[in-house]
Amino acid sequence: MTWKDEIILLSSIDIEDHAFRITTEENIDLLSGSIKNTGLINPPVVIRNKSGFSVISGFRRVLSAVNLGWTNISARVMESGTDRFECANLAIADNFHQRPLNLIEISRCYKILSGFCIGKNLAAAASVLGLPDNPALAGKIARLCDLPEQLQQYVLSGAVSMAVALELVKPEYDKSGSQFAEIFDNLKLSLNKQKEFLTLSHEISIREGLSVLELINSADFQNILSDKNSDRNRKTHKIRQFLKSRRFPAIVKAEDYFRRNLKKLALAGGIKLIPPVDFEGNTFIINMEFKTMSEFSELTACLDRLTNDPVLNEIVSKTTLPHTGE
Repeated sequence: MTWKDEIILLSSIDIEDHAFRITTEENIDLLSGSIKNTGLINPPVVIRNKSGFSVISGFRRVLSAVNLGWTNISARVMESGTDRFECANLAIADNFHQRPLNLIEISRCYKILSGFCIGKNLAAAASVLGLPDNPALAGKIARLCDLPEQLQQYVLSGAVSMAVALELVKPEYDKSGSQFAEIFDNLKLSLNKQKEFLTLSHEISIREGLSVLELINSADFQNILSDKNSDRNRKTHKIRQFLKSRRFPAIVKAEDYFRRNLKKLALAGGIKLIPPVDFEGNTFIINMEFKTMSEFSELTACLDRLTNDPVLNEIVSKTTLPHTGE
């Protein structure tokens, strides 16, 4: 691959042609200041086209020159017949040598490579350039740069993981991806809670025959989010309870019933009554913890009292649910 060092008119460069653009950084103030003070140390690389030039590497350097009011710029010019795959390799390598790339930038690398990789081994090309060469992972990363811009920003900020971002653009979430991402960001939800929110919302939409968008825009949901008297943790707890009660109304009702009656039992501190998982089945567990024989004696006395306690009888006979498969 060869180029010629030339001085070209800035007006001849098509700055709207982003075929080889990788960087997600838009701000050029610091770079413009640096170029103004020290000059252009590393010229951009451009390729000649029918109307002028397109940028291969150095988009921000070109924009900085425009910002500084320059008319001409020193550039490394490739001829129009240069292999575009080789140009893609150069653009990626130049960016990799400057700094670590973020996920969206890596995604753009895959997009650029795949666009010019006809007849070539994409995995091998990616590996040479330092990109992940696992096909499954590469396929997921490559999709990120096609996400809505707002969702890409949430991925860059770390508010939304790659896995969740790709989930949010699936048809079942009914164009609610950006709203979910904003909720996840505001509440600072962990990956597991994000997945839980999505799963419950999707299942509720199927169960109740409404869209996910209608669910999260409902008055009950929005009232929790806008409650100024609740902090993030409290809002998260309330939303989880809201979603669970809509998805599993019978289980939530059983939980409330169990909790109310458990207080009436007045169990000793070392005794725990554990209901069946999801209140399905009829096996209860009593857990006892003690350090001395005196404590053990007190706990066994409590157990003797429970034998004839009508509240415990009511819990055992009325709390559990038939297996529903929910």
